[in-house]
Amino acid sequence: MALIADVLLIAGALGAALYCMILARRIKSLSRLDTGLGGAITALSKQVDEIQASVKTATQASGASMKDLMEVTGRAEIAAGRLELLLSTVHERGQPPKPVKLDRSEEPGPLKLKNPVEDEQEDSGARAELLSALQQVMTAVKR
Repeated sequence: MALIADVLLIAGALGAALYCMILARRIKSLSRLDTGLGGAITALSKQVDEIQASVKTATQASGASMKDLMEVTGRAEIAAGRLELLLSTVHERGQPPKPVKLDRSEEPGPLKLKNPVEDEQEDSGARAELLSALQQVMTAVKR
C-alpha cells in the first residue's frame, strides 16, 4: 500500500511539474514584445498616440471653423438688418430707397424699384429688383 501511495505521489508531482513548465512557456510567449500581449499593448499604445494627435488636429480645425462661422454670422446679421431696413423703406414710402453700399470692393448699382400698385408687370419688376438686391446681399455675406 505504501508503494502505491508513493507511485501516485510521484505521478502527481510529475504532473504538477509538467503543468508548471507549460504555464511558464505560455507566460514567456505573452511577455514577448513582437507577438503576444506585449505586441498588442505596443500596437494599442501607438494607436492611442495617433488618435490623440488626430483629436488635437480636429479641435484646432473646429476652433478655426467656429471663428469663421461667427464672422460670417455677424456679417449675415448686419446684412439682414440692412435688408429689413430696405424692405421697410420700400413698403412705407412706395419709392425705391437709396442704394446701400454692401461691400467696399464692389459698388452696386442703384435699385430701380417701381411702385407695386401700378400693375402686375411693374410689380413683378419690383420683385425682380428686390430679388437682385437680396442676391447682392447674399454674395456680400458669402465673402
